[in-house]
Parts: sequence; structure tokens; C-alpha cells
Amino acid sequence: MESLEHVAPTEALLFILTCIIIGVATKYFLSSVPVPYTALLLVFGLCIGLLQGVAHEAHAFTATLSLWMTIDPHLLLLIFLPIIGFSAAIGQEPHLLRKNWGQILILAWPGVVVTFLLIALCAKFFFPYGWSWPQALLFGAMLSATDPVAVVAVLHEVGADEKLASVIDGESLVNDGSALVIFLVLQQFVEGYSLSAGQIVVLFVQLAVLGAAIGVGFALLTSFWLAHIFNDATLEIVLTLGAAYACYFVSEELCGASGLLAVVVMGFSMSVMGGRHITSRIKVEMHAFWQALEWLANTILFVWVGITLGLILPPKPSHPSLAMEVEFTDFLTAADVGYAVVLYLWLMVARTVTIGVFYPLLCTGHVGYAMNWRTATVMVWAGLRGAVGVAMSLFILFDPLITSDEYKAHCVFHMALMAFATVLINGSTAKYVLKWLGLLRMTPQQVQVLQHVLQEVDDICSSKLQHLDPNPVLGCPDPKSVQAWTDVDARASLASAQRRLRRLKALSELQGGSSAAAASSKAAAAAAVGGRGWRQLVCEYRSRLLHVVKAKYGELYQHFELGTGEIGTLQEVTDEALDATHKHHHHEQQQQHASADVDVENAATHAAAGSLTDWRRLKAHLEAGSWGAALSRACGAEQLQQQQAASKLILINAFVGAHTAAQQLVSEHLAQLSTAGAAAADGKPALSNNDTRNSPADSAVYDAGAMSHASASAASGGSRAAQQQQQQQQGADTDGELQAARLVLQESKDEVAAALQYAHEVLLPEHPALPQKLMSRYVAIQVLEEQLGFLESTEAAGLIRGEEVKQVQHKTNLRLCLHVMWSCLIRGEEVKQVQHKANLRL
Repeated sequence: MESLEHVAPTEALLFILTCIIIGVATKYFLSSVPVPYTALLLVFGLCIGLLQGVAHEAHAFTATLSLWMTIDPHLLLLIFLPIIGFSAAIGQEPHLLRKNWGQILILAWPGVVVTFLLIALCAKFFFPYGWSWPQALLFGAMLSATDPVAVVAVLHEVGADEKLASVIDGESLVNDGSALVIFLVLQQFVEGYSLSAGQIVVLFVQLAVLGAAIGVGFALLTSFWLAHIFNDATLEIVLTLGAAYACYFVSEELCGASGLLAVVVMGFSMSVMGGRHITSRIKVEMHAFWQALEWLANTILFVWVGITLGLILPPKPSHPSLAMEVEFTDFLTAADVGYAVVLYLWLMVARTVTIGVFYPLLCTGHVGYAMNWRTATVMVWAGLRGAVGVAMSLFILFDPLITSDEYKAHCVFHMALMAFATVLINGSTAKYVLKWLGLLRMTPQQVQVLQHVLQEVDDICSSKLQHLDPNPVLGCPDPKSVQAWTDVDARASLASAQRRLRRLKALSELQGGSSAAAASSKAAAAAAVGGRGWRQLVCEYRSRLLHVVKAKYGELYQHFELGTGEIGTLQEVTDEALDATHKHHHHEQQQQHASADVDVENAATHAAAGSLTDWRRLKAHLEAGSWGAALSRACGAEQLQQQQAASKLILINAFVGAHTAAQQLVSEHLAQLSTAGAAAADGKPALSNNDTRNSPADSAVYDAGAMSHASASAASGGSRAAQQQQQQQQGADTDGELQAARLVLQESKDEVAAALQYAHEVLLPEHPALPQKLMSRYVAIQVLEEQLGFLESTEAAGLIRGEEVKQVQHKTNLRLCLHVMWSCLIRGEEVKQVQHKANLRL
């Protein structure tokens, strides 16, 4: 038998390799298992830990486990927490983070206090261990740290509301930091120290406030440094990695503050104010890098937690190097398993009480997006425990000042078991809870839009097959194979949503009597255009158009036509307009059954109540900057005044360009809808003129769509009257969608006209020469980008090599960098100085 002193440090690598193999195999082979990835890792880790009680010959793996199971928990957190905290924090959507910041703070600070006090009450009065109040409170603080990795992963996987995922993810990050702060304060009492009220306040300020301040400071420093690095993936990625670890180390080791809280605040701050300083071309690479690091850290930690639980359960590990400092079997009995079951149920009760206490404030919408009972239920179910809580239990285990072995054994046992149970039970059932609550259900308006989108996707395949020239070597493809291989996976979910939609329509017709069945096509169309469902459809189209506009802003930023300030302003304005649209949509849904149908003549008036608002918001931002322009004019600062005018013109130009691109997409969609409407009116399927489907197999592919007249007639029992009614309903739905799309398209055109009018009447008369300068800059940027692309292809072809590539690309990158700096509106003399210094380097 080997002892720990004879284990080579290199043996630690075997554990990492084992975790990687387990993680990759789980992700690849068990991706279809309806159990979260982290829960599977816990199961595998538990099996490895339990096997150590019978595997006497596994000395090689036992040796590596002996190093990892006796690791200092502070070192463990230093290795992994900077990765997990920073990666999750900087990945937050800035607008959602700013909007939900109030909810996150309420749940992560007062909410943690309520949770850990309730858990402490259970430990004090229900457990028969006879713990003191400090011990019970420390136990509650340890179990109050949440880690909803599995639930958030499910939310992203199934496409649930991003607002809900943002609150859960953000709350868990700050929650870990706040729980750790409370834990470290209470640990002083359990160790035997007597702290006065003043000392407690000072310690809390040092851990929490100082840690947050260090995080903000590192965020400012890192963002400033990133702003001076251009298009260097290695430097930008390594800088963020080094900054995350430096922030944790300085806060935890040098200043005695909370390192986790500092890293989380640093990530949040960079997401809100500094994330856009990362070069747009590098963002994809940086996201992939941090995502891979986070996956690796979570994989190692969850396997490690599973092994820890396996080692503390009977049978005892056969290898002496795996023996814990405390003999758990001397204190754990079968009754403790029953107490663990009660503790799990009590955790759910405590989480429910915590959400319930603050629900009256969270549902108002004053501290973030308004929460309802469905999202509150998901918040309760998302209260998982994870690696941070297990690490805190090891703080207790390895603390020499805590002398009660019984207390150490039960803390580690219950913490590891709660992490295992919550991840396995809550994480595995999160998707079913979301379905049961109806949070994954598509609205009728979304189904209606998706029907036509999928039809357009099918038409792409048909058009491609018709206009494809034969290959001189391979000839022509098989249309059936191409259609089978390019079928859309979304059809299954669409078919389910359509079945629900048909059930709702059938129920509505049953309740409405025979008058609905006898309605004419014109009356059905009028109801579709005038009813509340149509107004919700208008809100749906507004939301989709604004998403297109926001994506277009991102493209302009990637092509250096927008600076970091401009992209931030435009996306924030669009996000606020989306919030207003969603709020109006939610109001329409609430009022859906409150009154009778609206007249057709008043439909446009009702729909316009929630019209597009992004230009109004952008105009308010531009006019707010007029105070600075007036001050600059009064002070004679002509250069600053010109920069402010240029910034406004850049914003308006991007606004007009993004809306024009969105209008083009909506116009193409309208053409497709018109074709579908004409086909429905004639009682024929809405097939494209380019359709090449002839066989029954091809028809089966198409019949998954909603516009198939044959499938609708078959579902209605073959009745002629039902067939005509179905045709009328299809025509009414299409007509309603046409009217909704046209209304939103006109709103977008009105927005563009208002923006152009503002530019021509307010900005251009004062700066007539500025548009030509900006246009010249745009063209120069496009030329430089084409030059860079040409150089990359030339290098790939081998026409230039080695030092030639470096010199030419460096010079071109420098010139492009200068244009990007001009997009940030630095003054001309600064451009000359930068260019002169760079030329000297060349």
C-alpha cells in the first residue's frame, strides 16, 4: 500500500485526464439521455468513489485521488472559481443585466439571509445533533449557496425566456459570493472567536464591499487595456484570463476580501461597460475559449463532488491514502439518510418562502421584468446546490480550530448529498416543469408565423433544385435525397403546436355554436384582422423586426461602421423598444378574454397603441446630447461640436440602414404570404412555383407544414362543409397575418422617414461638409477590409510568405485600426500622432 508521502505530484494529471474522458464520453454518447450533464457526472463520480472500497488493485488511480481529495479547498476555489465566475458573468446580456439587477441583488442578499436562517432553524430544532446556534447558522450559510448550472443549461437548450435565465444565472453568481461572505463571518464564531458588532460590520465590509470594489477596479483597468488592443486574439484572450485570476488573487489573498464576489462583479461590470472593447472579430474565439474552460472546470468539479460523496459513504476506502481526517462511519447512521430526505424537502420549502416573501416586490416590474407565478415556480425549482457549497463544507472539515468531528462529518455528508440530490432530481426534471407550466408553449401567433417561415425554407430547396446546373463530373442530384437531408427539425415541435392550436379552435367553435361555422370568408377575415389575436400577431411581428434591426447593428459593428459607443446606444434603444413591445403583448394576452372583438375599422388604432418606439427613444438620446452641443458652441469648441454631430449622424445612418434591411426581409415575407393566401383562397396547397415534389414520400415531407389543404380536410373527417370552413379559416389567418406584417412594415418606414427628416432639418444644415467625410470613411473601411481579405487569400495561396506577410498585414491592420479609432471620434491631431508613431515602428 502506498502512503500519501510517496505519491508523485505528476499523478494529479491522471485525475484531470479521467475527468476529461468521462466528460467527453458523457457529452457524446449520453447526450440523448433526459438527465442533465452535471447530474451524470455526479453519478459517475459517486461510482468511482464507492469503487475505492473494493478496488484494491487500482493503486494508480487511487494515488491521483489521494492528491485531489486532500487538496486545500482554498486552492481548489482559486483554480476553478475565477473561470466559472468570470465566464458566466461576462456572458450576460448587458441590457438584461441592467434591467434585472434589482431582482438579482434582492434574491442574492436579503434572499440568502432568509434562506440560511430557515435552514439554521431546521438544523437547530429538527436535527438531533445538539448543535449550538453558531454551528446551525454556519450550516445554513453553507447550504444557502445555489448553483443552477443544470437548470440554466436546460433553459438555454429548450429556448426558454432569456429574461428568466438571466435572473437565475445572475442570482446564482452573486448568491455564491454573498453566501460565502456570510459563511466566513460565521466561521469565526464556530472557531471560538468572540466578535463585537463593530468587528462584524468591519469584517463584512472588508469581505463584501471591498471585494466588489476590487472587481469594479479590475474591470475598468482590463476594459481600458482591451480598448488599446486591436485584432489580436491571443493578447485579448490571455488578458481576460490573467485579469480574472489576478482579481481573485488580489482580493482573496492580498486584501482579505471575497475573491469570488470580486470576480463576479468584474465580469458583470465588463459585460455592462467594457465587453464591447473586445475586438468584434475576436468575440467568437473568446466566447469559445471561455466556454471550453467553463465546461472543463464544471466537469472536474462535479466529478470531484461525486467522488467525495462516494468516499464518505460506506464501505470505507480500502487505500489508507484516501482516508479522511474524520472517520465518517463513526458518526453516520441509517437515520441520517432520513434526515437528509427531510433536509432536501426543507430546502425546497425555504426556497419557496424566500421567493414568496419578495414576490410582491418582484412581480411589480419596478426592479426588473415582472415575475409571475410560473417564473417564480421555476426560480424555486432552480435552487440547486453545487461545488461552492461542497468547498465550504471542506473548509469546515479541514479547519483545525473546529474541534467537533461529529459536526464536520454531518456537514460534509449533508452538503454532498444535497448537491447530489438537487442536481439529479431538480436538474433532471427542470424541462418537464417548464413544459407543465406552459413556458415552452408556442403562442398561436408564433405558430402562424413559423408556418410560413418553414414554407419559405422549403422553397429555398425547391428553387435551388430547379436552377441547379448539372455538374460536368457528378451530374444532377437526387431531389428526394436532397429534400430528406434538408428537412427542418422544427417541424416536430410545430406539429405539436399546431395540434394544440387546432384543439383551441375546435373548442372555440364548439362554445360559439353554429354561427361561427356558417360565417362567410369575408367575416372570418374581418375577425382575424380586428380581433385581439391579430393585435398580438402585430406585436409578434414588431418583436421580430426589432430583433432583425438589432442583429443588423451587430453586423455594422463587425464591419467597423459603428464604434463601441454607438453600438451600445443603438442596442440599448432597441432593447428598450423590445421591452415595450413585450409589455404591450403581455397586456393584450391578459385582456384577450376580457371584452368582445374589436371592430375592423378600429383595429389599426388599437394596434398602433404599441407601435415601434425605437426612433422615439433614439431621438430622445440625440436631443439629450444637444445640451453638450450647445455648451460646446458657447465655449467655442468647434472640434468637439463636430464630433458630437458626427456621432449623431452615425447613429441615424445605422438606424436607417438596419430598418431598411429589416424592411427588405418583411417585404420578401409578404410576397410569400400573398402566394399562400391566394392558394388558400383557391382551395389549393400553398406550394411554390418551383416545387418539385411529386411522390408520396415528398408529399409526406411537405404535409408536416400547416398549409396543406389535404391534411386539413382529412382531419375534418372529409366533410365538404368542414373542408370549406377550413379553407375560409386558412384564408382568414393568412389575411390577418398579411395585414399585421403590412402594418409593421409601414411603421418601420415611418420611423425611417422621421429619422431622415431629423437628419436633414436639424443636423445637416449646421454641418454640411460632415456627411461627405463620413461617407469617405465608410468607403475607406470597406476597401481596407477587402484588402485584408485579399492578403489572407494571397497568403493561403503561398504568393507571399514569412516576413512579407507580417509587414503587409501589420501596415494594413494599422490603417484599419486608425479608421476604427476615428469611428470612436478621436481628434485629428491624435490620429496623426498615432499614425506617426506606428510608421516609426514600421
